[in-house]
Amino acid sequence: MNKFASDEHVLPRPVERLPEYAHAKARQTLADKLIEAFKQTPATANAIANAVVDPAAVRKSIGDPADPETEKIAVPGGTLLGIRTSVWSRRVMPDPRNPRTLPSRRHPFAVAPESGAEDSKFRPVPEPRSPDGESDVAELIVDVESRHHLIWASQMAASYVLAENDWRESIASQGVMEAVWLVATTYQHQDGDPAVTTLTTAEGSSRITAVHERLSIRSADVPYEDNDAKLRAHLKKLNETFDRGPDGDELVSLRCERIPALILVGFQPHASGNTAFPTAVKSLVALRHVDPPKPWGEGPENESLADEVLDELYRCNLISDSVRAYFAGSITKSEAKAAHLSDDPATRAAQIVRKLTSPDPRVSQAIRKAVTSQSTRRRITPKLFNELATALILRAVADEPAKTDQVRRYMRHAFGKAVHRSHWDDTSRNVDVLVSEALREVSQSIADGSLEEPGPASLELAVRAAYPLVVSGRLNADRGSYNNSQPDRRTPGEVLDAMRRTVQGVRQLGQALSDFANGRTIRAVDDEGRNRKLDDGVGDLMVNDIYLRSEYPPPGKARAPRPGDTPIDRYHNRVSGFSRAVEELEQSFSAIEGATGDDGRPLVDTRGVDPRTCAAWRDVLRKIDEELVVWGRTFRRAFGTDTGATRTTGEVVEPGDGDFYESADGNREGGWDTASNLKRSNRADLI
Repeated sequence: MNKFASDEHVLPRPVERLPEYAHAKARQTLADKLIEAFKQTPATANAIANAVVDPAAVRKSIGDPADPETEKIAVPGGTLLGIRTSVWSRRVMPDPRNPRTLPSRRHPFAVAPESGAEDSKFRPVPEPRSPDGESDVAELIVDVESRHHLIWASQMAASYVLAENDWRESIASQGVMEAVWLVATTYQHQDGDPAVTTLTTAEGSSRITAVHERLSIRSADVPYEDNDAKLRAHLKKLNETFDRGPDGDELVSLRCERIPALILVGFQPHASGNTAFPTAVKSLVALRHVDPPKPWGEGPENESLADEVLDELYRCNLISDSVRAYFAGSITKSEAKAAHLSDDPATRAAQIVRKLTSPDPRVSQAIRKAVTSQSTRRRITPKLFNELATALILRAVADEPAKTDQVRRYMRHAFGKAVHRSHWDDTSRNVDVLVSEALREVSQSIADGSLEEPGPASLELAVRAAYPLVVSGRLNADRGSYNNSQPDRRTPGEVLDAMRRTVQGVRQLGQALSDFANGRTIRAVDDEGRNRKLDDGVGDLMVNDIYLRSEYPPPGKARAPRPGDTPIDRYHNRVSGFSRAVEELEQSFSAIEGATGDDGRPLVDTRGVDPRTCAAWRDVLRKIDEELVVWGRTFRRAFGTDTGATRTTGEVVEPGDGDFYESADGNREGGWDTASNLKRSNRADLI
């Protein structure tokens, strides 16, 4: 029995006597008129007529079938036609694909059906579609495996909705006050059972879910039950309780048995457009859920937009049906492999990113059309492309919703400016081959002294490696200022960009892909691709966010100190110490101008600095500047060669021009010049 608090500030809505369930003749007359006025199928028309509380009133409101009276609702792409009336709650059902549940679904690419928990027992119910060849008919077709599939989907949706957007208390007190949007939906069974048609909420409707919960109705049974006598007897019994004075659950039932509704009965697309009825319905739903009562939130919104983007790309013949299902995560890994598609989630992620960031204007136009069909306020920016790609990429992840949402917030920052602006392709090459080509590019870039884009292979490698690094929690986005041990605030995309520009970073990206694919924790590697060890020399060093940010800093920033005591470790630590000193020098130099006199002017502008001191400083800076030129040229000669073919396979690289090796006593031998203080005459060609 429902109870209301004594201090409830909203009085319960008064109840009324319920009308009788309309006779079959009245319902059939309305169905005939719906067929004549809106060219509906008999199944669709009967589903509407059987749900309407007063068929005679609706029939009169339609008026002349040649020019019926309907509510016209403008949406991007055309005009929806609707009829406002009241319907019986027991003749409509909530959408088993409630958009709020999109981020929590278990897609077959992540978990094969029946191989996991209850939430992956079946495939997610697919997107509704138009009847074959009739995109402007006001009917949706949903393909389900069986009645059990529909029951399962409805139960999953109801459980999620009641946990996240529970309207039961409000509806028990007030009933449904605002019209729910209904569309005649036919559920076609793949197991051979006859198709069933019923009115289904267009916007998911947490309210209908709450109504059915209050009335103890199993939503998925609605399409299969049409017992007129049973419903008529039930309404008669409720009216008897009204006559004698209802209370408790009887009051709730009287409020909830009928609800206001807007039934979508037609669609008029723009003469110059090709928008289909399902897209028009999505547009209407998206426009409503931009604002409260409770917005979908970023995750569900991007999930819905991503689905529409895939549909639009398919309609424009930019992807095949199998690729659409692959990107949507609606096929298993074995099914993907059978379709000659990669079963590696990192490779799939790179393919999604490349497709959505493609320079092909047809792709960007299709994305624009898909997004604006659901939201006229979203800007088409690289940020949006990243969010849509992330929504699809994470359909290969089966973690807890909270963890998946965290990964989503990090992954959307993993694809930087170069991904959108540079020329690159997803080649789906073997990891070793891709690493080898990326090493060749980076070595060539170093040899040329180029500070620009290294090449497409390193970019593809970084995009592909973003998946294992972010999904495994080894690379994060900005975690905020509270208790934050991150050494910098770069996005994951900026860290990945720094990694792909160095030999060690390229090898580390390849190691991330290999370890993740083999189910291992991602290990740290050195310049030669060897696994780095822990401080005690026992066990491998594993990468994490702090390590990656410290090991691959932005240009000019100090690298993290290395704990070892080899000559190479000492060398790297001294270079890092010099980098920190340069940072401090720059800060000290800027701080001098902060010392102001009584007049507010910097004292250095009025007093200056002793010329002899300035001259000594300039000598030091000049010497350092000359040495930095030499060091840069030396680095290019040492590492600006094609080292990928040998060092990726573990072969010994013979010392030669541009290479050096360490002897047993730690001295550097070989190479073009090994002295620590080369004569200027020997360096003249480098300066």
